[in-house]
Amino acid sequence: MRIDETGHKDTRAKAEKLLAESKVVFMGTNGSHGHPNLRAMIPLRTDEVRTVWFATDLDSSKIIELVKNNKAVLYTYSQKTLAECRFWGNVSILDDATSRKHVWCEEIKKHYNDPDDPNFRVLRFDISNGIFCSNKEGKSGSFSN
Repeated sequence: MRIDETGHKDTRAKAEKLLAESKVVFMGTNGSHGHPNLRAMIPLRTDEVRTVWFATDLDSSKIIELVKNNKAVLYTYSQKTLAECRFWGNVSILDDATSRKHVWCEEIKKHYNDPDDPNFRVLRFDISNGIFCSNKEGKSGSFSN
């Protein structure tokens, strides 16, 4: 696979499109057992290729892992276009009313009673950099924020 020659902006646009179309992404955290933990997550909101928002339970193992080390990776793949993207960054665990309302949607109502549910937490993944690969085009490119 060769490095994308179309430039940083084009790579970023392709990554943004793939992320926006993703119904599920995979988040990797640094597990307490010394190995990475990978889990499927539903991105609730995406602010360009800068921030991705998620919901989780207060008692989730990922909360414990992120308190110890807030570095994480997101991965998404399109079977249709054969494109994939990895995003590296830091995750903040939020419990404020503004963040809860920011992500509140129909999908969350399946898991939490209301935005004030005491078990409901918001994860804000701030992307620092990423790489987009297109197996169909045989190209890859990276970007940073």
